[in-house]
Amino acid sequence: MTVEKSESPKGIRTLQRAIDILNCFHREEPELTLTEISNKIELAKSTTTRLLATLELNHFVEKNPVTSKYRLGRQLYFIGHVAGQSIELRSVAEETMKRLRNQTKETVNLYVLDGEHRTCIQQYESTQSVKHMVSIGQKLPVTVGAGGKVLLAYQSKDFKEQVMGEQPIKTTKTDLKNELKTIVEERYAESIDEREAGTSAASSPIFDIDGNMVAALSVSGPSSRFKPHELPDLKTSLVAAAMEISNYLGYPFSKTAEN
Repeated sequence: MTVEKSESPKGIRTLQRAIDILNCFHREEPELTLTEISNKIELAKSTTTRLLATLELNHFVEKNPVTSKYRLGRQLYFIGHVAGQSIELRSVAEETMKRLRNQTKETVNLYVLDGEHRTCIQQYESTQSVKHMVSIGQKLPVTVGAGGKVLLAYQSKDFKEQVMGEQPIKTTKTDLKNELKTIVEERYAESIDEREAGTSAASSPIFDIDGNMVAALSVSGPSSRFKPHELPDLKTSLVAAAMEISNYLGYPFSKTAEN
């Protein structure tokens, strides 16, 4: 059964009206007056004004000081930019991740930095009955676990110092800093029984067209299957897969050869 807007709880109705305002703007109509917006969403000017004020306060809309017309604000650009990157990255990484999962038979995850934490944005489960998994969207620390440390390794000194003082560390700060340097040099990290007892992971960075680290590609599973003599082969496969995704994102092939 379809629920009319008038039947919705007040908070939901207000949110829907705000969304309706944002949907008023199109490529053909990038700027609109208060009256035009009010007419489009069929709402009183007084109510429309209050909604626009809240949206403007949060930078979802901006008011042109010369024409007094409204346009979409910079916050939507920032959100759209992040969403666009994630969507593009997931799409580009899909086939490589599936192939890596089939090759290793372990769970393959794609992590991105989310504030001071890391978030899994894509996952292909292990083909084995006993497997290691994380939830899509779950926030995890960057100071422990292979994927987290890969993301941390490429951040600024101030960022590293801050999160090291707030998030769990399994070693000393000095040892972790040295490990992060090695991760940058080798483009590879591994963690055995580090974030969770009985689980292990390996990870490699993904770069964009500008050479910026944008994500971490990880393979994880039960520690019993991460045997020391097999880790060199895992490293080779994982680093190659991460570089393949990087090349798809426009990362220069020449840099691959130089490092």
